[in-house]
Amino acid sequence: MTKTAIIYSPEYLLHKTGPRHPESPSRLRVMLRELNKSGVLENENCSLVEPEKATIKDLQLVHSQSYVKQVKNFCKCGGGLLDIRDTVVSTNSYNAALFAAGGAIKGVDLVMNTTYQNAFAFIRPPGHHAGQCYPMGFCIFNNVAVAASYLLKNFNLERIAILDIDAHHGNGTQDIFYKTSNVLYVSLHENPIEFPLNGFIDEIGKDDGLGYTVNVPLPYGTDDKIYLKAFKEIAFPIIQQFKPQFILISTGFDNHYTDPIGNLSLSTVSYSTIFDMILDYTAHSCQGKIVAVLEGGYNLRYIGKMATQITARMAEIPYVFCDKRSGAPIKIRKKGEQILKEAKRQQSNFWKLN
Repeated sequence: MTKTAIIYSPEYLLHKTGPRHPESPSRLRVMLRELNKSGVLENENCSLVEPEKATIKDLQLVHSQSYVKQVKNFCKCGGGLLDIRDTVVSTNSYNAALFAAGGAIKGVDLVMNTTYQNAFAFIRPPGHHAGQCYPMGFCIFNNVAVAASYLLKNFNLERIAILDIDAHHGNGTQDIFYKTSNVLYVSLHENPIEFPLNGFIDEIGKDDGLGYTVNVPLPYGTDDKIYLKAFKEIAFPIIQQFKPQFILISTGFDNHYTDPIGNLSLSTVSYSTIFDMILDYTAHSCQGKIVAVLEGGYNLRYIGKMATQITARMAEIPYVFCDKRSGAPIKIRKKGEQILKEAKRQQSNFWKLN
């Protein structure tokens, strides 16, 4: 069995957002360039796999029929601003979005069928802000939510964990699974007071989903130390207790200290530590069943190296990327510590936390 599938399609480059939009085709170009330059793409532990389009039936596991039709018609008419803020689409964006959702599905299919141990879906447009019937934050269809729903329906799984490590809260993913206990949604993100206005500590799920939404909103400028403490003392123990049969990781590289949009201050230490811990855990708990799905990350100088570092770790291929460890002022660290205490207090109603 080959270790890691790298999911990618040239169709993703046809989603045009304009010359100044941060979510551009260049993001994937620099990632694929570094994957190739590093030798990761040529390593026997990896394979580049092209996805198929998601079907309308697949999309309707998450999205309303009317919303899917709305997106299709809007793009067919030439595109433009799909929401009131920043989700720009072009003529080919609907097709690219079908391939994006299909990329996430392809990843879980390959892993569940034991063709590959894990997969990283290098897809765009991203998805975690998109809800059942709305686009938001550069996102059209919710790729990771489609993949989770696909797993529940087609493989009869009962416990899917979604770990969201994008800088911004995945409000769409949370909304979609807010009332179910089959999907645990765990998000570490920057204070959502400006965007997306969801993801506060007291958002914990509802009805059957009560206790299955975990939010840790961190102050702007949070560094590796506080972020990893949040992961090790809240996110990871809850995931372990949930005992997932499959883990999906909404992977945004906009937590990095150089990102022009994110407001956190992480180095690659946080990403590598989190993936190392998740990979080690799943190797002993669910046969290593992990699919990482690309979300944000907009600094073109760093995202290629960051994406390659994570892919190399998933495939057990040596890759060295030296990055300075970030440091936050004491004031921010103290504020972060207080937030962790509050999050622990809230989640201790449902999970055992030290």
